[in-house]
Amino acid sequence: MDGVMTRGFSGTLTDIHREGCHSRNQRTLSHFLSHGKWDENYLMRIIQEKTWKMIRQEAKRTEEPIFIIIDDTICEKKKPSSQAMLSIQGTGFHYSHTKGKQVWGYEMVQQVLRCGDCVIPYDFKRYESKKQSKIQLACELVANLPRCSQKKYLLIDTWYPAKSVLETAAQSGCHVISGLKTNRIFYPQGIRQSLKEFANHIRESDTDLVTVGHTSYRVYRYEGKLNMVENAVVLLCWDAAESLTLKNMRAFLSTDISLSSEQILSYYSKRWVIETYFRTIKGNFSFDRYQVRSTKAIHRFWTLLSFTAAFCILTGHATLLDGLQRWRVKKAKAGLNLSIGQQEQESRWILFKNSCKLHRESFVSL
Repeated sequence: MDGVMTRGFSGTLTDIHREGCHSRNQRTLSHFLSHGKWDENYLMRIIQEKTWKMIRQEAKRTEEPIFIIIDDTICEKKKPSSQAMLSIQGTGFHYSHTKGKQVWGYEMVQQVLRCGDCVIPYDFKRYESKKQSKIQLACELVANLPRCSQKKYLLIDTWYPAKSVLETAAQSGCHVISGLKTNRIFYPQGIRQSLKEFANHIRESDTDLVTVGHTSYRVYRYEGKLNMVENAVVLLCWDAAESLTLKNMRAFLSTDISLSSEQILSYYSKRWVIETYFRTIKGNFSFDRYQVRSTKAIHRFWTLLSFTAAFCILTGHATLLDGLQRWRVKKAKAGLNLSIGQQEQESRWILFKNSCKLHRESFVSL
């Protein structure tokens, strides 16, 4: 953890070994991740227990709902040649929305909990297309959450609002707020049609002006049946400064019909913190620049990074970046004090040796 939180950490075990306080061989770290006899799942349960306790305390203090945010990210790697002797296990092609193409590497489905300004990683699953879909992984993450009396909302993007996810969320006591693709089917006035077909007939007079933060939107609100749920709210939104065209439209779903249009959009905007979390752990913890090869070692490395991120947030009582910065400042001060202490000890040792030398010379002269 100390090595990972050090400024300039590049994701290599060499960096961690250099920052360590022991003199063991560097291969010990590789063995620790690949073959060490320790239970990474036990460590993950510690993260989850501490995270859930903190989030529930924050929910009671602020009387705000708990937001469960699920999204995925890609750890891109260089594709090995066909003659490579030791390639990274479990890698494959995954579609990158950022690059708009298939890339080689790993994909992870992450779960983050939020209440107010408190944002903490809770769990993750590595996506393997041959074993489970991302929808199934999302269902597992939601189903594994503890039950509580506080109101909970699952925030997901347009990829995840499948019928199975909505059902699992309902069984776990969660409402869902998500983005929607424009080809989704709904039934305005009992007529079956897609969102994009219906949007062509919406005029500005049919919409309401809704302000979220510093931005205003034109919103058309529908409440009723969709193909995947019997009763929900669908919002068709346009930026107030833009024309009501299909290209400019975004759609959102809420299974909590008691929320106003402004509340739905405001709650959905809280999903963005998972994007900043991904950027932080990649930029500061080298989440995608690890150089271990086995799937077990990679899963353990990710678990340690999650533990380190949770440690920064929980001990610093701040955001991940602020908690990390506080740790670095504290470490720098401790290093300075240690350096001053070592200098003082060396000075005392020199004085002691000089004193012994004087005593010896006096004894010889006698």
